[in-house]
Amino acid sequence: MVNGKEPKEFTVVIADISISFLFDRPLPEFEVKNINDELTTGYSAEIKLRVHHNRIPEIKEKRKIFDSDSNWSLYSNLGKYVLQNESMESGLLPETMVILEPDLKSGNVYIRGNIPNRIFPDLLGYPLNQILMITLLASLRKGVLLHACAVIDDNGYGHLFSGKSTHGKSTIAKLWFESGATVLNDDRIIVREKNGQFWMYGTPWHGDFREVSPKGMPIRKVFFLKHGKENSTVPKKGAEAISMFLTRSFPPLWDQKGMDYTLGLLDRMANKLPCYELNFLPDKRIIDFVRNV
Repeated sequence: MVNGKEPKEFTVVIADISISFLFDRPLPEFEVKNINDELTTGYSAEIKLRVHHNRIPEIKEKRKIFDSDSNWSLYSNLGKYVLQNESMESGLLPETMVILEPDLKSGNVYIRGNIPNRIFPDLLGYPLNQILMITLLASLRKGVLLHACAVIDDNGYGHLFSGKSTHGKSTIAKLWFESGATVLNDDRIIVREKNGQFWMYGTPWHGDFREVSPKGMPIRKVFFLKHGKENSTVPKKGAEAISMFLTRSFPPLWDQKGMDYTLGLLDRMANKLPCYELNFLPDKRIIDFVRNV
């Protein structure tokens, strides 16, 4: 209850980016659970989205921007951006649609059925949750989403471990968590450039290891994961490091200006952060090894 009234709005903060959702009726009517998550806040949001249930608007004028040919597409309508969890080519009505104003600071979310009783702040569900964030990060020049695990060591240092599927991110997260470190996420990390430093932030979208934190921390070193027969590192710089970042990132392929920004950010990260390829054995010895690199 807020001032005697049932809440109709909540704001989530991911990587210091605040997004508010204003519902068309009080939240308890949707049987929403766990809205008081540590990712929520009462502060005013940068991006405001109105949520409508039991409704998907019919849009006739469409200019395709990107179509995954499977579970999402992005197109424009009268200058606005329309993101939906269905391919344009399928001809099927999407379950969820997000219509953003041209400045990406406001818009509307339409959900065909009742509001899902899923744990917030993941109202949009996969893949729209991450496609929206990728779009906002690039278009608003706020950062990049990486395929990575990030931990804050008990000495206060931030370590970023980037890798593709099966490279060992969840294993690294579990080992560091058992050592007392804070795990931000084992699969999806946002990196932002702030005051000459590169900060890493946790997101709600985890892999096999479910412990996550929305905290942020400057990155001390970057490790590109690789299974090996012993713990060892190989320094990576320049074009090679940029390429390794790019293949482990989620760039906005549908947005040329967004791509230019993202590539520039990855270039600065590769040239300013100490980067290593990390061959590792999946046991606790890797922790002291990384601390001493």
